[in-house]
Amino acid sequence: MKSFRLKYEDTELYFGCNSVKNLKKYMKGMEHAIIATGSSSARKSGALEDVENIIKECGVKFEVFDKIRPNPTVEIADKLAEMILEKGSDCIIAIGGGSVIDTAKVSSIIALSGGRAGDYLRGKRGKRYLPLFVVNLTHGTGSEVDRYAVLTEGRNKVGISARYPNASFDDPRYLMSLPERQAIYTSVDAFFHAYEAVTGKFTNPFIETLSIECARLLRENLPRNQDLETKYNLLYASMIAGISLDMGPAHIVHAIEHALSGMNHDLPHGCGLAIIGARSIYWIHRYAKNSQRIMEALTGKRIESASEAEKSFKEFLEKVGFDERLSDYGFGRNDFKEVENMVFGELRYFFRRIGFNFEREMLRDILENSL
Repeated sequence: MKSFRLKYEDTELYFGCNSVKNLKKYMKGMEHAIIATGSSSARKSGALEDVENIIKECGVKFEVFDKIRPNPTVEIADKLAEMILEKGSDCIIAIGGGSVIDTAKVSSIIALSGGRAGDYLRGKRGKRYLPLFVVNLTHGTGSEVDRYAVLTEGRNKVGISARYPNASFDDPRYLMSLPERQAIYTSVDAFFHAYEAVTGKFTNPFIETLSIECARLLRENLPRNQDLETKYNLLYASMIAGISLDMGPAHIVHAIEHALSGMNHDLPHGCGLAIIGARSIYWIHRYAKNSQRIMEALTGKRIESASEAEKSFKEFLEKVGFDERLSDYGFGRNDFKEVENMVFGELRYFFRRIGFNFEREMLRDILENSL
């Protein structure tokens, strides 16, 4: 399992076991850091202890902000920014998955550009931001290498182009403690980053190469999901899917899921994608030529029709042990209208990224088949 360094846009990515040791070089000249985490994964994985030891060795003082939860809200981002300003911090070190990283991205902008998190969800642009360093704890987010951040305001879940981290560290050792369900959810998220990037209007040969390799790695490694080498491969798949997503943004599947988890914050993002994924693939496959290639890479089977693509994705989920429905999270047919209004309202901008007309009847069909 080789370690390597990759420069992508504004981010220096360090990939491999013990890659976090490279954080030390970025602490030169720093006096105070805020470490942003979730409630437990940073400690359980060992990443927090490693980071604390590194910055102590560098003589940098720090405070830990551990209030970030899945499907993070604008209020949490504002609180993190307030702590940064109160402590006069020089940088943020985000230890976690997409929720932690996305929150830290927005808070780092608020710290130097002012305003509130909600302002940025509604179009405000930040010209300056605090240095941000990321220790990634999942094989699904891609946020360690992309510009995007997703926050929830009320019942609206909004994705924005925020900023790239200054440096990110993908260390597979920290993924060994990832719960099995979370491993499935985040890997499905990585797949749909790749799938939507390669089936959207902005795909290109590089996106195709990365996305298809991501799907192949998921097929070969997710069913095992045990040893360090497997985690290395899943983390690599997630990272290259993140680059694909940054170049060719998400569209239909993420739009629908954002509406659903905006309505119910207890619905994990990757779980929502998995639930609606099969029937979404059915409709996308009918119009996007690259769907066949990536579905064949994911399943190892010849896929020709939309029905075969849908069936093969269901079989993949069964193989990795996923069997959840929208009804498990309290959704029913009486919620369809609100989902429809959100998808064809606030989230309609996602449709500019596809090469066909997504109709309301298609959305209703996806929801009906996902109950």
